[in-house]
Amino acid sequence: MDGSALRVYVRDSGLHRLGQIAEYTQLTVIPRFNAVGAYTLEVSADSDKAPLLVEGNGLIIRTGSGDTIMSGPIRTVDWSRSASDGGSGKLTVGGVDDTALLAQYTCWPSPAAVIGSQTASVYKLTAIAAETGMRTLVNVNAGPGALASRKNPLLTLSADGGRGGTITRQVNQFDNLLNVLADIGNTAGLGFKVVQIGASLQFQIYQPAIQSAARFAFALGNLTDASYSTTPPTCTRAIVVAGGGTSPRVCKTYDRTDPLFPGLVIEQFVDQTGVDTASVDLAAQMDQAGAEALTNGAGQGSLSISPIDIPQLRYGRDYSVGDTVAADVRGDWYTDVVREVTLTSTAADATTVKATLGGDSTGTSTVARIYAYIAQVKKDVGRLKTRKAA
Repeated sequence: MDGSALRVYVRDSGLHRLGQIAEYTQLTVIPRFNAVGAYTLEVSADSDKAPLLVEGNGLIIRTGSGDTIMSGPIRTVDWSRSASDGGSGKLTVGGVDDTALLAQYTCWPSPAAVIGSQTASVYKLTAIAAETGMRTLVNVNAGPGALASRKNPLLTLSADGGRGGTITRQVNQFDNLLNVLADIGNTAGLGFKVVQIGASLQFQIYQPAIQSAARFAFALGNLTDASYSTTPPTCTRAIVVAGGGTSPRVCKTYDRTDPLFPGLVIEQFVDQTGVDTASVDLAAQMDQAGAEALTNGAGQGSLSISPIDIPQLRYGRDYSVGDTVAADVRGDWYTDVVREVTLTSTAADATTVKATLGGDSTGTSTVARIYAYIAQVKKDVGRLKTRKAA
Protein backbone atom coordinates (compact mmCIF):
# COMPACT_ATOMS: atom_id res chain seq x y z
CA MET A 1 0.00 0.00 0.00
CA ASP A 2 1.31 3.44 -0.95
CA GLY A 3 2.19 5.60 2.06
CA SER A 4 -0.13 8.40 0.95
CA ALA A 5 -3.06 6.12 0.11
CA LEU A 6 -6.15 6.52 2.28
CA ARG A 7 -6.95 3.89 4.92
CA VAL A 8 -10.50 2.54 5.05
CA TYR A 9 -12.09 0.84 8.07
CA VAL A 10 -15.60 -0.57 8.50
CA ARG A 11 -17.66 0.21 11.59
CA ASP A 12 -20.96 -1.19 12.83
CA SER A 13 -24.08 0.77 13.82
CA GLY A 14 -22.64 1.22 17.31
CA LEU A 15 -19.49 2.84 15.81
CA HIS A 16 -17.26 -0.13 16.71
CA ARG A 17 -14.52 -0.92 14.20
CA LEU A 18 -14.96 -4.27 12.43
CA GLY A 19 -11.97 -4.42 10.10
CA GLN A 20 -9.91 -2.72 7.42
CA ILE A 21 -10.59 -2.74 3.68
CA ALA A 22 -6.96 -3.00 2.64
CA GLU A 23 -7.23 -3.80 -1.08
CA TYR A 24 -9.91 -1.54 -2.50
CA THR A 25 -9.96 -0.75 -6.21
CA GLN A 26 -10.82 2.94 -5.95
CA LEU A 27 -11.97 5.39 -3.31
CA THR A 28 -13.41 8.87 -3.83
CA VAL A 29 -13.99 11.10 -0.81
CA ILE A 30 -15.61 14.55 -0.99
CA PRO A 31 -15.52 16.60 2.24
CA ARG A 32 -17.72 19.73 2.01
CA PHE A 33 -17.84 22.95 3.99
CA ASN A 34 -21.08 23.33 5.99
CA ALA A 35 -22.74 20.65 3.88
CA VAL A 36 -22.96 16.89 3.71
CA GLY A 37 -19.89 15.17 2.29
CA ALA A 38 -19.90 11.85 0.47
CA TYR A 39 -17.74 8.87 -0.45
CA THR A 40 -17.69 6.03 -2.97
CA LEU A 41 -15.68 2.83 -2.55
CA GLU A 42 -15.07 0.08 -5.10
CA VAL A 43 -13.85 -3.33 -3.96
CA SER A 44 -13.76 -6.84 -5.34
CA ALA A 45 -16.78 -8.87 -4.32
CA ASP A 46 -14.31 -11.69 -3.55
CA SER A 47 -12.68 -9.66 -0.76
CA ASP A 48 -12.84 -11.38 2.61
CA LYS A 49 -14.11 -8.05 4.04
CA ALA A 50 -16.87 -7.65 1.41
CA PRO A 51 -19.54 -9.14 3.73
CA LEU A 52 -18.95 -6.19 6.09
CA LEU A 53 -20.01 -3.69 3.43
CA VAL A 54 -23.74 -3.61 4.09
CA GLU A 55 -26.32 -0.94 4.80
CA GLY A 56 -26.31 -0.14 8.52
CA ASN A 57 -22.55 -0.28 8.80
CA GLY A 58 -20.30 2.65 7.94
CA LEU A 59 -16.80 3.65 6.93
CA ILE A 60 -14.00 5.49 8.70
CA ILE A 61 -11.57 7.01 6.20
CA ARG A 62 -8.15 8.16 7.37
CA THR A 63 -4.89 9.40 5.95
CA GLY A 64 -1.78 7.27 6.03
CA SER A 65 -0.70 9.17 9.15
CA GLY A 66 -3.95 8.36 10.96
CA ASP A 67 -5.93 11.61 10.67
CA THR A 68 -9.66 11.08 10.06
CA ILE A 69 -10.87 12.66 6.82
CA MET A 70 -14.43 11.40 6.96
CA SER A 71 -16.65 8.92 8.70
CA GLY A 72 -20.23 8.08 7.95
CA PRO A 73 -22.91 5.49 7.24
CA ILE A 74 -23.16 3.33 4.13
CA ARG A 75 -26.25 4.29 2.12
CA THR A 76 -25.98 2.16 -1.02
CA VAL A 77 -24.36 -1.16 -1.94
CA ASP A 78 -24.34 -2.09 -5.63
CA TRP A 79 -23.01 -5.30 -7.15
CA SER A 80 -22.02 -5.68 -10.78
CA ARG A 81 -20.17 -8.09 -13.02
CA SER A 82 -19.27 -7.95 -16.69
CA ALA A 83 -17.65 -10.37 -19.10
CA SER A 84 -14.28 -8.72 -18.43
CA ASP A 85 -14.55 -9.09 -14.67
CA GLY A 86 -12.95 -12.01 -12.91
CA GLY A 87 -14.27 -13.79 -9.87
CA SER A 88 -17.54 -12.60 -8.37
CA GLY A 89 -17.51 -9.06 -9.77
CA LYS A 90 -17.26 -5.87 -7.76
CA LEU A 91 -19.10 -3.98 -5.04
CA THR A 92 -19.60 -0.23 -5.21
CA VAL A 93 -20.43 1.26 -1.85
CA GLY A 94 -21.77 4.79 -1.46
CA GLY A 95 -22.21 6.78 1.72
CA VAL A 96 -22.37 10.19 3.36
CA ASP A 97 -20.41 11.74 6.17
CA ASP A 98 -21.77 11.89 9.70
CA THR A 99 -22.83 15.52 9.23
CA ALA A 100 -25.83 14.04 7.38
CA LEU A 101 -27.21 13.23 10.82
CA LEU A 102 -28.18 16.91 11.19
CA ALA A 103 -30.35 16.75 8.06
CA GLN A 104 -32.52 14.11 9.74
CA TYR A 105 -33.93 16.60 12.26
CA THR A 106 -36.17 19.66 12.19
CA CYS A 107 -36.19 22.60 14.60
CA TRP A 108 -39.21 22.31 16.88
CA PRO A 109 -40.67 25.62 18.08
CA SER A 110 -41.00 24.17 21.59
CA PRO A 111 -38.22 21.55 21.77
CA ALA A 112 -39.03 20.54 25.36
CA ALA A 113 -42.69 19.80 24.58
CA VAL A 114 -44.18 16.72 22.93
CA ILE A 115 -45.50 17.07 19.40
CA GLY A 116 -49.10 17.55 20.54
CA SER A 117 -48.11 20.59 22.61
CA GLN A 118 -46.28 22.65 19.96
CA THR A 119 -48.24 25.86 20.57
CA ALA A 120 -45.48 28.26 19.50
CA SER A 121 -44.80 28.98 15.82
CA VAL A 122 -41.12 29.93 16.15
CA TYR A 123 -38.04 29.24 18.24
CA LYS A 124 -36.07 32.36 19.13
CA LEU A 125 -32.35 32.92 19.61
CA THR A 126 -31.95 36.31 21.24
CA ALA A 127 -28.67 38.24 21.56
CA ILE A 128 -26.58 35.09 21.63
CA ALA A 129 -23.19 34.17 20.17
CA ALA A 130 -23.60 32.44 16.80
CA GLU A 131 -21.70 29.37 18.01
CA THR A 132 -23.79 29.17 21.16
CA GLY A 133 -26.99 29.47 19.15
CA MET A 134 -25.95 26.73 16.70
CA ARG A 135 -24.91 24.46 19.53
CA THR A 136 -28.21 25.09 21.34
CA LEU A 137 -30.27 24.15 18.28
CA VAL A 138 -28.44 20.83 17.96
CA ASN A 139 -28.62 20.14 21.67
CA VAL A 140 -32.36 20.67 22.12
CA ASN A 141 -33.43 19.00 18.87
CA ALA A 142 -31.12 15.99 18.57
CA GLY A 143 -28.50 16.04 21.32
CA PRO A 144 -28.36 15.37 25.05
CA GLY A 145 -30.90 18.14 25.77
CA ALA A 146 -33.57 16.81 23.39
CA LEU A 147 -36.71 14.91 24.26
CA ALA A 148 -36.02 11.24 24.96
CA SER A 149 -37.97 10.26 21.84
CA ARG A 150 -35.81 12.54 19.64
CA LYS A 151 -32.44 12.25 21.34
CA ASN A 152 -29.72 10.54 19.33
CA PRO A 153 -27.81 8.43 21.88
CA LEU A 154 -24.57 8.64 19.88
CA LEU A 155 -24.55 12.43 19.52
CA THR A 156 -22.40 14.63 21.79
CA LEU A 157 -21.37 18.28 21.57
CA SER A 158 -17.94 19.84 21.77
CA ALA A 159 -17.30 22.71 24.20
CA ASP A 160 -18.86 26.10 23.43
CA GLY A 161 -16.28 28.70 22.37
CA GLY A 162 -18.78 31.57 21.98
CA ARG A 163 -17.44 32.49 18.53
CA GLY A 164 -19.06 34.15 15.54
CA GLY A 165 -20.49 37.40 16.86
CA THR A 166 -23.92 38.05 18.35
CA ILE A 167 -27.08 37.00 16.54
CA THR A 168 -30.81 37.36 17.10
CA ARG A 169 -32.79 34.98 14.97
CA GLN A 170 -36.27 33.57 14.72
CA VAL A 171 -36.27 29.93 13.59
CA ASN A 172 -39.52 29.00 11.88
CA GLN A 173 -41.30 25.89 13.07
CA PHE A 174 -39.88 22.63 11.74
CA ASP A 175 -37.18 24.22 9.57
CA ASN A 176 -34.55 21.64 8.67
CA LEU A 177 -31.78 21.69 11.27
CA LEU A 178 -28.92 21.38 8.78
CA ASN A 179 -30.24 24.25 6.65
CA VAL A 180 -30.62 26.55 9.65
CA LEU A 181 -27.10 25.76 10.86
CA ALA A 182 -25.70 26.45 7.37
CA ASP A 183 -27.51 29.80 7.18
CA ILE A 184 -26.14 30.90 10.55
CA GLY A 185 -22.65 29.45 10.07
CA ASN A 186 -22.10 30.88 6.58
CA THR A 187 -23.24 34.34 7.70
CA ALA A 188 -21.17 34.24 10.90
CA GLY A 189 -18.07 32.80 9.23
CA LEU A 190 -18.15 29.54 11.18
CA GLY A 191 -17.82 25.93 10.08
CA PHE A 192 -19.52 22.91 11.59
CA LYS A 193 -19.36 19.15 11.20
CA VAL A 194 -20.15 15.87 12.92
CA VAL A 195 -17.20 13.53 13.39
CA GLN A 196 -16.70 10.20 15.11
CA ILE A 197 -14.80 10.48 18.38
CA GLY A 198 -14.37 7.04 19.93
CA ALA A 199 -17.85 5.52 20.26
CA SER A 200 -19.73 8.80 19.82
CA LEU A 201 -20.57 11.29 17.10
CA GLN A 202 -19.49 14.77 18.12
CA PHE A 203 -21.00 17.99 16.77
CA GLN A 204 -18.15 20.46 16.35
CA ILE A 205 -18.03 24.14 15.43
CA TYR A 206 -14.79 25.66 14.24
CA GLN A 207 -13.35 28.91 12.99
CA PRO A 208 -11.96 28.42 9.46
CA ALA A 209 -8.44 29.72 9.04
CA ILE A 210 -7.01 32.18 6.54
CA GLN A 211 -4.04 30.21 5.26
CA SER A 212 -1.88 32.99 3.84
CA ALA A 213 0.90 30.50 3.07
CA ALA A 214 -1.45 28.26 1.05
CA ARG A 215 -0.83 29.63 -2.44
CA PHE A 216 -1.22 27.58 -5.60
CA ALA A 217 0.22 28.43 -9.00
CA PHE A 218 1.65 26.69 -12.04
CA ALA A 219 4.83 28.71 -11.53
CA LEU A 220 5.17 27.32 -8.00
CA GLY A 221 4.98 23.77 -9.27
CA ASN A 222 2.05 22.80 -7.03
CA LEU A 223 -0.78 23.01 -9.55
CA THR A 224 -1.63 20.74 -12.49
CA ASP A 225 -4.84 22.34 -13.82
CA ALA A 226 -7.35 25.05 -13.02
CA SER A 227 -10.68 26.32 -14.31
CA TYR A 228 -12.66 29.39 -13.29
CA SER A 229 -16.28 30.46 -13.78
CA THR A 230 -18.63 33.12 -12.43
CA THR A 231 -22.38 33.37 -11.94
CA PRO A 232 -24.30 36.56 -11.15
CA PRO A 233 -26.00 37.21 -7.81
CA THR A 234 -29.62 36.31 -7.17
CA CYS A 235 -30.08 38.99 -4.51
CA THR A 236 -28.41 42.37 -4.05
CA ARG A 237 -31.30 44.05 -2.25
CA ALA A 238 -33.15 42.21 0.51
CA ILE A 239 -36.62 43.57 1.23
CA VAL A 240 -37.40 42.38 4.73
CA VAL A 241 -41.05 42.59 5.77
CA ALA A 242 -42.10 41.93 9.36
CA GLY A 243 -45.52 41.95 11.02
CA GLY A 244 -48.70 42.69 9.18
CA GLY A 245 -50.84 40.11 10.96
CA THR A 246 -51.51 41.00 14.59
CA SER A 247 -48.98 43.86 14.56
CA PRO A 248 -48.24 46.81 12.25
CA ARG A 249 -46.29 46.05 9.09
CA VAL A 250 -42.62 47.11 9.02
CA CYS A 251 -40.50 47.04 5.85
CA LYS A 252 -36.78 47.62 5.44
CA THR A 253 -34.28 47.17 2.62
CA TYR A 254 -30.70 45.95 2.84
CA ASP A 255 -28.32 46.51 -0.07
CA ARG A 256 -25.01 44.87 -0.95
CA THR A 257 -23.21 45.84 -4.13
CA ASP A 258 -21.78 42.90 -6.02
CA PRO A 259 -18.11 43.54 -6.94
CA LEU A 260 -18.41 41.80 -10.33
CA PHE A 261 -21.79 43.32 -11.20
CA PRO A 262 -21.77 46.73 -9.45
CA GLY A 263 -24.70 48.11 -11.44
CA LEU A 264 -26.95 45.08 -11.01
CA VAL A 265 -29.87 45.43 -8.57
CA ILE A 266 -31.92 42.31 -7.83
CA GLU A 267 -34.59 42.63 -5.19
CA GLN A 268 -35.72 39.68 -3.10
CA PHE A 269 -38.60 39.52 -0.65
CA VAL A 270 -37.60 38.15 2.75
CA ASP A 271 -40.63 36.98 4.67
CA GLN A 272 -40.51 37.87 8.35
CA THR A 273 -44.25 38.46 8.68
CA GLY A 274 -44.34 35.99 11.55
CA VAL A 275 -42.25 38.40 13.64
CA ASP A 276 -44.28 40.63 15.95
CA THR A 277 -43.17 44.19 15.24
CA ALA A 278 -43.64 45.03 18.91
CA SER A 279 -40.73 42.73 19.76
CA VAL A 280 -37.84 44.47 21.47
CA ASP A 281 -35.44 42.59 19.19
CA LEU A 282 -37.26 43.44 15.95
CA ALA A 283 -34.33 45.36 14.45
CA ALA A 284 -31.86 42.57 15.24
CA GLN A 285 -34.13 39.92 13.70
CA MET A 286 -34.63 41.95 10.53
CA ASP A 287 -30.90 42.67 10.28
CA GLN A 288 -30.10 38.96 10.63
CA ALA A 289 -32.67 37.97 7.98
CA GLY A 290 -31.35 40.61 5.59
CA ALA A 291 -27.73 39.54 6.06
CA GLU A 292 -28.58 35.88 5.43
CA ALA A 293 -30.52 36.67 2.25
CA LEU A 294 -27.65 38.75 0.86
CA THR A 295 -25.07 36.10 1.77
CA ASN A 296 -27.07 33.27 0.21
CA GLY A 297 -27.81 35.33 -2.90
CA ALA A 298 -24.33 36.74 -3.47
CA GLY A 299 -22.64 36.32 -6.84
CA GLN A 300 -20.41 33.29 -7.13
CA GLY A 301 -16.91 32.88 -8.40
CA SER A 302 -15.91 29.24 -8.56
CA LEU A 303 -12.36 28.04 -9.05
CA SER A 304 -11.59 24.35 -9.48
CA ILE A 305 -7.93 23.46 -9.03
CA SER A 306 -5.88 20.28 -8.90
CA PRO A 307 -3.09 21.00 -6.43
CA ILE A 308 -0.07 18.80 -5.95
CA ASP A 309 0.92 17.92 -2.41
CA ILE A 310 4.50 19.05 -1.87
CA PRO A 311 6.53 18.88 1.34
CA GLN A 312 5.83 22.57 2.04
CA LEU A 313 2.09 22.43 1.38
CA ARG A 314 -0.19 19.44 1.95
CA TYR A 315 -3.96 19.05 2.18
CA GLY A 316 -5.08 18.16 5.68
CA ARG A 317 -1.93 19.54 7.25
CA ASP A 318 -1.57 23.05 5.82
CA TYR A 319 -5.12 23.71 4.61
CA SER A 320 -8.51 22.06 4.82
CA VAL A 321 -12.15 22.47 3.81
CA GLY A 322 -13.44 25.84 5.02
CA ASP A 323 -10.04 27.53 5.02
CA THR A 324 -9.22 30.50 2.81
CA VAL A 325 -6.44 29.93 0.28
CA ALA A 326 -5.18 31.66 -2.87
CA ALA A 327 -4.57 30.51 -6.44
CA ASP A 328 -3.06 32.22 -9.47
CA VAL A 329 -5.80 32.72 -12.07
CA ARG A 330 -4.55 34.15 -15.37
CA GLY A 331 -1.94 36.24 -13.65
CA ASP A 332 -4.09 37.43 -10.74
CA TRP A 333 -4.39 35.93 -7.29
CA TYR A 334 -7.88 34.67 -6.44
CA THR A 335 -8.59 34.24 -2.73
CA ASP A 336 -11.62 32.35 -1.45
CA VAL A 337 -12.93 29.60 0.80
CA VAL A 338 -12.25 25.95 0.00
CA ARG A 339 -15.84 24.74 -0.38
CA GLU A 340 -15.13 21.13 -1.16
CA VAL A 341 -12.27 18.77 -1.91
CA THR A 342 -12.36 15.59 -3.96
CA LEU A 343 -9.82 13.01 -2.85
CA THR A 344 -9.24 10.01 -5.12
CA SER A 345 -7.16 7.07 -4.02
CA THR A 346 -6.41 3.44 -4.75
CA ALA A 347 -4.87 1.10 -2.23
CA ALA A 348 -1.69 0.94 -4.30
CA ASP A 349 -1.28 4.54 -5.50
CA ALA A 350 -0.91 8.01 -4.11
CA THR A 351 -3.98 10.14 -3.34
CA THR A 352 -4.91 12.91 -5.79
CA VAL A 353 -6.58 16.13 -4.65
CA LYS A 354 -9.02 18.39 -6.52
CA ALA A 355 -10.27 21.44 -4.65
CA THR A 356 -13.18 23.80 -5.35
CA LEU A 357 -12.85 27.38 -4.15
CA GLY A 358 -15.82 29.71 -3.84
CA GLY A 359 -19.21 28.82 -5.22
CA ASP A 360 -21.20 26.52 -2.98
CA SER A 361 -21.02 22.94 -1.85
CA THR A 362 -23.87 21.63 -3.96
CA GLY A 363 -22.71 22.72 -7.40
CA THR A 364 -21.04 25.75 -8.94
CA SER A 365 -22.27 25.87 -12.53
CA THR A 366 -24.87 28.35 -13.73
CA VAL A 367 -27.44 25.54 -14.01
CA ALA A 368 -26.68 24.34 -10.48
CA ARG A 369 -27.04 27.91 -9.23
CA ILE A 370 -30.47 28.24 -10.85
CA TYR A 371 -31.59 24.96 -9.28
CA ALA A 372 -30.27 26.14 -5.92
CA TYR A 373 -32.26 29.35 -6.30
CA ILE A 374 -35.45 27.43 -7.16
CA ALA A 375 -34.85 25.16 -4.18
CA GLN A 376 -34.53 28.22 -1.94
CA VAL A 377 -37.80 29.61 -3.26
CA LYS A 378 -39.52 26.28 -2.56
CA LYS A 379 -38.05 26.25 0.93
CA ASP A 380 -39.33 29.78 1.58
CA VAL A 381 -42.80 28.79 0.36
CA GLY A 382 -42.72 25.79 2.67
CA ARG A 383 -41.80 27.99 5.60
CA LEU A 384 -44.71 30.31 4.79
CA LYS A 385 -47.12 27.36 4.70
CA THR A 386 -45.99 26.04 8.09
CA ARG A 387 -46.26 29.51 9.58
CA LYS A 388 -49.82 29.96 8.31
CA ALA A 389 -50.75 26.53 9.64
CA ALA A 390 -49.75 27.54 13.15
